Amino acid sequence: MNKSHWPRSTSVLVLTAMLGGCASFGQDTPPAKPLDAKQLQLSQANMPAIQDNWWQPLQDPTLNQLVEQALANSPSMKMADSRLRQARSIVGLNESTLGPQVDANASRSRERYSLYGILPPPLAGSYQNLYTLSLNANWEIDFWGKNRAEVAAALGNQRAVAYEGEQTRLVLTQAVIAQYTGLQHSQAQARLLNQRLRLAETRQALLKARVNAGLLSGDTLRQNEILINRLQQQASLLHDDSENARHALAALTAQAPDALKQLNAAPLTPAPALPQNELTADLLGRRPDIAAQRARVESLSESVKAAKAAFYPNVSLSSFIGLSALETSNLFDRGAKIVGVTPAVSLPIFHSGALRANLAREKAGYDEAVAGYNQTVLEALRSAADALSNWQGSQQQLTSVRQAEHSASKATEAAMARLRAGLVNKLSLLDAQETQLMQQSARLDAEAAQRLSWVALHTALGGGFAARHPAPPAR
Repeated sequence: MNKSHWPRSTSVLVLTAMLGGCASFGQDTPPAKPLDAKQLQLSQANMPAIQDNWWQPLQDPTLNQLVEQALANSPSMKMADSRLRQARSIVGLNESTLGPQVDANASRSRERYSLYGILPPPLAGSYQNLYTLSLNANWEIDFWGKNRAEVAAALGNQRAVAYEGEQTRLVLTQAVIAQYTGLQHSQAQARLLNQRLRLAETRQALLKARVNAGLLSGDTLRQNEILINRLQQQASLLHDDSENARHALAALTAQAPDALKQLNAAPLTPAPALPQNELTADLLGRRPDIAAQRARVESLSESVKAAKAAFYPNVSLSSFIGLSALETSNLFDRGAKIVGVTPAVSLPIFHSGALRANLAREKAGYDEAVAGYNQTVLEALRSAADALSNWQGSQQQLTSVRQAEHSASKATEAAMARLRAGLVNKLSLLDAQETQLMQQSARLDAEAAQRLSWVALHTALGGGFAARHPAPPAR
């Protein structure tokens, strides 16, 4: 082709592509719409900020170490990291389509040329070697944004995978704190149970002395014996609970089951206070599970754009430059130069429904992603509301049991004073002390429940996570 004709020919090809039409989209359907804060009747006020290392206000070095070990060594975190690296590589693959592709080629071929071909004798009818060195370039000109949309879809998927990793981190942290709190609770209850057993054994000795003296019937001992047996059973169950919590913590921190056999948790204490606020709209950007679903919606929205762009003509440009000769001695001569340019246009006219089916699939995937986002939002709001209510209830419960424990302590002091005055016997004092220990046990239950509700509330509010985008776009 004459060089002066090439730009004009290329323009004709491009114009033909643009005017030649494209395959029909078929019947379009309205896309699904994600829920927004107004539909959910959420306040626009800001929620209190949660720090990233939100568990550290518990001021427990042992717990901090366990959480750090879990986040560093847990297989679930390593899997999340692997998925993120895979997503990044897919982004790189898609970004490579935006620019030209250049390859270097070197070849040697041996061929017999036809007697009746375009080459005259003596080449005709002979075997010859052909040596070629060349650079080949190809560039798909992304007029309609198909490749750019695929890159955007891959980036959206990468964000979703990253947010899913944050959710894994949050859930893993919650699990470690919950198991550690269970160990604290079991150990504290075991210590109280030992005190109750000693009281029951002391009562048994006093009752036995009175039975032997004829002051009480033998049946009096039976009720106390039943209490001792029940306390011993509870001690066995608490031991099992402690062992199970240690095994769970070992698994969460990627250790052997008996690696934490000697672990003794710090004394159980109430969790620090939290501001009492209603759920607000920025919760939608504070939970990594919501952010992940939102990123999926964004990714699928771009995939729909890419599927639509496939209906339009594809324009590409290929070229090569190099050297070719029948003899190596001539390969680097000026006359061995070869050059070629090939503009090309592909018009999608009839593909037996493949393009429409692909577009329908991407639209259905987008609608599914929106439904998944909406379901995640509704479930997140429910769990956050439950966590807030449970936290408030646990605070009230802890206040009530503390008051009851205080009353039981005063009753024990009064029984001690009456015993010193000779107004009651030691059995009355033992009964008051048993009541006090039972109230201490109830207080431990309330403190553990309050601690777990504190953890659940932090988890429901995203555990310090904050996404960059407030809401997914409509397609």
